[in-house]
Amino acid sequence: MAADATDKADDIIEATVVETSSEEATTTEGPSSNNVQDSAGASHTVNDHKHKGLWFFTIINFLFICAVIAAGYWYWLQQQQASTTPNPAISALETSLSQVSTQLNSVSDQLQANATLTNDQQTLLLALSESNAKQILSLNDVEQQQQLNTLKTEGLAGRIADVTGRRPSDWLLAEADYLVKLAGKKLWLEEDVKSAIMLLKSADLRISDLSDASLLPVRALLAQDIQTLQQINLVETESIALSISALIAQVAALPLDTMKLPEIDAPQTKAAVSDDINDWQANLKASWDAIVTDFVTVEKRTAAVMPFMSGKQQWLAREQLKFALLNAQQAIMQHQSSLYQQAIAQSIDIVNAHYQLDNTGVEAYIVSLRDLLAVDTDQVLPAQLDAQQPLSEIIEQRIQTLFAGGR
Repeated sequence: MAADATDKADDIIEATVVETSSEEATTTEGPSSNNVQDSAGASHTVNDHKHKGLWFFTIINFLFICAVIAAGYWYWLQQQQASTTPNPAISALETSLSQVSTQLNSVSDQLQANATLTNDQQTLLLALSESNAKQILSLNDVEQQQQLNTLKTEGLAGRIADVTGRRPSDWLLAEADYLVKLAGKKLWLEEDVKSAIMLLKSADLRISDLSDASLLPVRALLAQDIQTLQQINLVETESIALSISALIAQVAALPLDTMKLPEIDAPQTKAAVSDDINDWQANLKASWDAIVTDFVTVEKRTAAVMPFMSGKQQWLAREQLKFALLNAQQAIMQHQSSLYQQAIAQSIDIVNAHYQLDNTGVEAYIVSLRDLLAVDTDQVLPAQLDAQQPLSEIIEQRIQTLFAGGR
C-alpha cells in the first residue's frame, strides 16, 4: 500500500511539471508574439508575472506532495497496526487447536501406558502359565511319591503284622540291645558312668520280662558289667570345678608378699659387770652399753633385702595363679587327671612364692588347694561291655531265622 501511494505521488508530480512546462511554453510564445506587437518596455512586466506563477505552482505542488506522503505514511501505519493486532477469531482458533493438540498428546500417552500395561500383563500371564505347569508337574510327582509311600507302608504294615504274629517278645529284646549300645555311648563318649549303669539296669529289666531261659547267660553278663561300672571311681567333676571357680574369685583378695626381709642376726651377749675394782673400765663400758641398748634398739640383717614388687609384677603374680587354676578346672572337666594334679601343684607353688604365708586367708587358701590336690581323680573305664556282643549276636540270629520262615 505504501508503494502505491508513492507511485501516485510521482504521477502527480510529473503531471504538475508537464503543466508547468506547457504554461512556460505558452508564456514564452506569448511574449514572443507580443514582442512583435509591443515594445521592449512591456516584456519586463510579463517576466515578473511569469516568475510569480511559477513559484505559486511549485509551492502548491510541494504541499500536495507532502500531503500525499503523509497520507501514505498514515495508511502504512494503519496497515502495520492492523497486521500486529491479533484477531480474536484467529486467537480462539489457535487456543482450540492447542487444546486439541494437548488432548491428543494425553490420549497418545494413555494409549502407550495401556500398551505397556498390556505387555506386562501378558508377560505375567505367561509366567503364571509356566508356574502353573510346573506346579502341575510337581503335584503329579507328589501323587506318584504318595502312591509309592502308600505301597511301602502297606508292605511294612504287612511285615510288621507278620513279625508281631510270629515273635512279639523280639521287640523287648531289640529294645534291650538298644539300651546296652546307648550305655556304651554314654560311657565312652560322655564318660557318664551313672547314666550307663541306669541304662544297663533298664536293659536287664527288658530281658527279664521275656521270661526266656536261653537269655540267662546274657543277663549274667549284664550283671557283671553293672558291677564293674559300680566299682569305678566316680569323680565329682562338677563339684571340683565349682570349688576351683570359687578359688579363682578369691585371688584378687589375697595379700601379696611385696617385700621380703632377711632374718635378724642373733644379738650379741651383754657383758657382765664384775665385782673387781680393777675392771672399772670394762664395767663402765658394759654399763654404758646397757644404757644405750635400753634407749636405742638396732637389729642387724646381713642378708640382702629383696625390693618391693611393682604393680606389673603384682598383676602378673595374680594372673599366673588364675591361669594355673583355670588349667586345673579344664583338666578336671576333661577327666585329665595328670594335668589336673600338675595345675594344682603349680598353684600351690605360686602362692608360696608371692603371697604372705603368715596371713590366715592365705593359709586357708593353701589348705583348700591341698585338699583339691588330695582328691583321687583317676577314673579307669572298661574297654567294652561284656553283654553287648552276645546280645547283638542273639538278635541277628533271630532276625535271620525270622526272614528264613522259621518260628
